[in-house]
Amino acid sequence: MAAWQSGCRECIDHWQRSLHSPQQRRSQALSKICNGSTPVSKLIFLCIIGLGSGAAWSQDIALPDIGASADRLISPEQERRIGVGMMREFRAHDLVLEDPLVNDYLRGLGYRLVAQSERQDDNFTFFMVRSDDINAFAAPGGYVAVNVGLLHTAETESEVAAVLGHEIAHVSQRHLVRAVESMQKVSLPILLGMVGAAIAAQSAGNGDGTQAALISGLGLMQQKSINFTRDNEYEADRIGIHTLYRAGFDPDAMAGFFSRMRGATRVQGREQPEFLRTHPVTASRVSEAKNRASAIRQQPLPVAIQPQANERQFQLIRERAHVLNALRPNELVEFYRGQIAAHPNSSLEWARYGLGLAQWRSHQFVAALATLQALAQADPNNPLFELPLAEVETELQQAPSALKRLQRMTELYPGNRAVMLGYADQLIQTGTAANGALASGLLRDVLNRSGDDPAVQSAFARAAELSGQELRALEAHAEVALQTGQLIDAMAQLQRLLRNPKIDYYQRARVEARIAQLTPYILEIQRELGKTTPRVGRS
Repeated sequence: MAAWQSGCRECIDHWQRSLHSPQQRRSQALSKICNGSTPVSKLIFLCIIGLGSGAAWSQDIALPDIGASADRLISPEQERRIGVGMMREFRAHDLVLEDPLVNDYLRGLGYRLVAQSERQDDNFTFFMVRSDDINAFAAPGGYVAVNVGLLHTAETESEVAAVLGHEIAHVSQRHLVRAVESMQKVSLPILLGMVGAAIAAQSAGNGDGTQAALISGLGLMQQKSINFTRDNEYEADRIGIHTLYRAGFDPDAMAGFFSRMRGATRVQGREQPEFLRTHPVTASRVSEAKNRASAIRQQPLPVAIQPQANERQFQLIRERAHVLNALRPNELVEFYRGQIAAHPNSSLEWARYGLGLAQWRSHQFVAALATLQALAQADPNNPLFELPLAEVETELQQAPSALKRLQRMTELYPGNRAVMLGYADQLIQTGTAANGALASGLLRDVLNRSGDDPAVQSAFARAAELSGQELRALEAHAEVALQTGQLIDAMAQLQRLLRNPKIDYYQRARVEARIAQLTPYILEIQRELGKTTPRVGRS
């Protein structure tokens, strides 16, 4: 126990501003970790699973100077397992901004960069973290996260692309793998501290503290456990700027964003942003990024690639994420009104959009309807306007109008995940079996492309229930539990489904395959925690 306390101390001190009565909560945290009495504890073991027995694997990867020892320690498949486990934990604690419009934008931006990177065949998962801290990070398995705070602080789309390009470079060059030996030495103490602080916050009913612990913990892992070297950071800058330029963005954006973060902290005396703590930026690093951007501009772009930053869409998405993440959206109503009043001769579309969304989230539905209708009239059939407008119409008992609006959007944007989810949800709300069947049919295609999205699985489960597809609904509910970190609950649901006499051959095969995938995680938790859990395997 003393060793655990020592390992936790630094991390708990790092977050104690988020907590109350730190001493008491340290004790509670350590007790709960040892007893394994909270789902957060699984975070440790989800990471250890991938790191504990890596010597048996090796990968022949053509990358510069990674080293055979790192390849023996952790394989790409192990990295992916760690990333999947991290994502489940983030979702279990409501740390992921699950908005299809925002997520599709971030994914599209990310893959525009991946298409010009050195590892175009890699699978990446881009997601938005519900935190106002200015930060972004890369995690094992190709997971790249951007905090809402960073998106809201960025002034141009190229600045966001610059951060993404930097993080993509960390993944593509497997910097996480290069540092895996030092990671083994310090990741467990940091993870213990991170989980301890998270549990301490939970025991105090401090949801914000829990989120701060998990998010800051990952940042601290980057800084200390993963411990990117100075050379790795410069390499990520170099490759990121090259990718940025080839994708048609401003190559000066990386140096500009870094410089602005440093300047704001120095001049305004503000606390250093999380981004600068996990990505230390020196004057020489900014200067080198500027010089590299200047040099790369001398290289002609391929004919097929031309500057393509979409500043208008970026501004709208930036405000959408900001409003959806706000704890007090009514305060944003006043902010956006003030912005509009201060610039009477400017359209300020971004401010009007933010106002409409803030009014909607503040339950000012009549005002929101007027604001969003004006935007939709100026730009008909834009999903960013049409989808929230349908939500507001539904709140105002104008469901037929909302349904008609969304049906039209599915015809204009076939296969668009956000549009299909919006239309399916509206169909489900009608409560008829026929519309439930229609919704489930629409969502099957979306599931084929986004089966790892709990929002899609949840919508499909409700549609299947409504249309009488009981077994498909049960399977989808189990997937939701699995993807949101409720591993033991997911296993129990899958086992119940397997015992159902109505299950057919194909569904049985899917369920058995899922159980086989999940069993090692459950067994690891049982072994490490000594916890009584549902028996795994077939019943």
